[in-house]
Amino acid sequence: MENVLVYANDHPGEKLARVFTAPQRVRTEEHRARARAQAILDSMELAHLASARAETLSGGQKKLLELARVLMSDPRIILLDEPGAGVNPTLMRSLVETIRALRAAGRTFLLIEHDMDLVTELCDPVIVMAQGRKLMEGPFAEVRRDARVLEAYLGT
Repeated sequence: MENVLVYANDHPGEKLARVFTAPQRVRTEEHRARARAQAILDSMELAHLASARAETLSGGQKKLLELARVLMSDPRIILLDEPGAGVNPTLMRSLVETIRALRAAGRTFLLIEHDMDLVTELCDPVIVMAQGRKLMEGPFAEVRRDARVLEAYLGT
């Protein structure tokens, strides 16, 4: 819970003076932030771990916690670097479903990922980068047949 709460936007309690000058407002906002954090943890299927220390979570649970923390700040675009790395298949399914639901709700994701099954499942369009530059953009089926992509990643 604390790892998610730290990402709440514009909390009045962040300014020490408000703790003394507007304590009711601070308490009200704290309750709102906790309710939002709880809802996010529920959606990530992490609610049962709300009081657990982050260091005790599995790799997959930590990935879900990272996403929960990001969601607390209510971003429009979310960058995920290797979200599938070290995640067991059951939690990966949960992560994929969560990403799909968030995309359907209007969030945009930028994924950096080497797991081509995950890229195929989640990414449209696919943008291939090589040496810091965009090499190709398009549907996965087209990108994976492109000669420049094959040369850059597989060699000739």
